[in-house]
Amino acid sequence: MITYKNVFRAIMLTGLISVVGSCNYTELDINQDPNRPATGSLGLLLPVAENAARNAFTSVNSNAMGFAGLLNSADSYNLSNTSYQGTWNTAYLNLQSIEQMLRATEDGKNPRYRGIAQVLKAYSMGNYVDMFGDMPYSEAWKGNAAEPIKAPKFDKDSDIYEDLLKLCDQAVVELAKPQPVAVINDYMGAGSAATWTRIAKTVKLRLLLTSRKGRANGNAELKAAFDAGGYITAPANNWSYLYSTQVSPEDNRHPWYFTYAGQGDPTYINHQFMGEMILNKDPRLPFYFYRQTSRILDQSNPTDRGSTPFGGSYLPLRASFLDEYKKAFNITGAIPSSDLAYIAGFFGRDRADVSGAAADGPLRATPGAYPAGGVYSDRTTAAVGLTGQAALNYGGNGLWPLIHSWNTKFYQIEAILDGTGVTGDAKALFEAAMREQVAVVVAQGLKSDPSRAKAPAAAETDAYVKAWLDLYDGATTNQAKLNVVAKQIWFCSWGQGMDLWNLQRRTGYPIQSQFKQFSVGIQAPISKPPRQYALRLPYPQSEGALNPNAAKYITDVVFDRDPIFWDKVKVKWEF
Repeated sequence: MITYKNVFRAIMLTGLISVVGSCNYTELDINQDPNRPATGSLGLLLPVAENAARNAFTSVNSNAMGFAGLLNSADSYNLSNTSYQGTWNTAYLNLQSIEQMLRATEDGKNPRYRGIAQVLKAYSMGNYVDMFGDMPYSEAWKGNAAEPIKAPKFDKDSDIYEDLLKLCDQAVVELAKPQPVAVINDYMGAGSAATWTRIAKTVKLRLLLTSRKGRANGNAELKAAFDAGGYITAPANNWSYLYSTQVSPEDNRHPWYFTYAGQGDPTYINHQFMGEMILNKDPRLPFYFYRQTSRILDQSNPTDRGSTPFGGSYLPLRASFLDEYKKAFNITGAIPSSDLAYIAGFFGRDRADVSGAAADGPLRATPGAYPAGGVYSDRTTAAVGLTGQAALNYGGNGLWPLIHSWNTKFYQIEAILDGTGVTGDAKALFEAAMREQVAVVVAQGLKSDPSRAKAPAAAETDAYVKAWLDLYDGATTNQAKLNVVAKQIWFCSWGQGMDLWNLQRRTGYPIQSQFKQFSVGIQAPISKPPRQYALRLPYPQSEGALNPNAAKYITDVVFDRDPIFWDKVKVKWEF
């Protein structure tokens, strides 16, 4: 498995900050002795550049999951030109380290470093273009150049994509060249040309899939990439970013794990997401979420009633859910109190519930063992409340799934079913993708919470997979089958918001619908949002004050009206 470990921060954080923070970046490519390349500077820049790729993944990860109906984060769609100023500014700051690696390797003496930097740039900038669309690119990062550019032009999103695809190809060429000295501090690929070549081809595949409807030869080039192979296809080659349990001198635990230490209330998790996983007997359920409570809120108590989620969404009191629960678990008569206590732990909100938040932090369901490196929570796990979780597990050694083998299988299924010319057995790929993602979730859970986590029985996973294959078989058209697959991707995307948001904008699936258990739709907002579905992020107002080229984008581009170049669906709410 390809991973990035944060341990380098503890080893050399001080030195890295002093060297990278004080050096003249434009001189990093100076190399007086051709037999001794300047790998020291490159070795210090590399982990920072890799961290920039991580940041490109996480920058709007939670909000993207909110757009797609997994979290109640930005799910009111009431975005403005001040909502993502930090995201925009941080993007260019982070990508500076990748640009410095590219400048430092222009002499051709460190091709492997150069190839890695090209891959990181293609992946990272691709994410940001998918967020914003047109952006400064060809003239960006040149404020300190010999002829400085203080007001870079905005390049078209489609033009940037073409360059990113070329970067992936160039990276493969560079990585095939001999590297005079070993690559150091490569926490994503261990300096392996084979590993980075595989990542380069996978990033290209992802870019081609995302942009296929917006490029003249998109389908043909996507088919060629699949036919050529060489991308991530096996779980052993998954590209992940790993965290550790380290707390000092810097906290390197997974960001979602912080809630276990009482450092803030967790974001509400969507009730449909958790509720359907319960009804579907999803084997990932105890790994995804930690239940903080087993107490059903008493509606005759004003305090409890004030803490009850708005809109009749509270699962222990939701009649439609309880009816489905009885069917799913073959219960006749009243639901046992122990079952109701279990259900009470899945405390979240419905989509776009904008009512005020009560003091319910100790009640909310929180991220669990996957991907946060937290606590496993099955029916036997006692719920103890927010302040007790830190004592349950000194963990946080979670991960972010950057691109996994199950992702590329889902890419191929989409391409097959959506008529791109890509070939393969979509049903077999669907089964393999589900099993691989479940296996990743289980492995992470056993790692992060070994004293409590239990692998699901093979029969449990088999039954779950069969149920979805039956849904797939029951769909009568390729588009209906793609909708089924997209709904399963929705369940797989806990912790991977950008890929899911891209999927919904690219295909329109899974189709939005009212809340129905085990449906192939996603719950529509419970009340009409002030704006339509987010097709992109609004441009930051602060950029207009710094760059006159940004003014027309701030005034003329509307986030829920004007899509990215590859988005031909333009998802809309139906009311």
